[in-house]
Amino acid sequence: MTTPQLPAEAPLLADVLAENGDEWQIQQDAGVGVWTAVQRPTPTSQHILVDFTLAGLAAKLRAESNQASG
Repeated sequence: MTTPQLPAEAPLLADVLAENGDEWQIQQDAGVGVWTAVQRPTPTSQHILVDFTLAGLAAKLRAESNQASG
């Protein structure tokens, strides 16, 4: 599901996957240099978050989770 990442990102990636892996497909596109998270709440819709860093993507996922629950 994910492509090789920098060793420094491995603990953060593990945390992000543990927190969001059930709802989001998370992967790195090294060719473009971005991290993406894709959620498919229904078969006909999808929600995509993108950031240049894994930490930035994690922050967006937290914000999305807070917005959905609040």
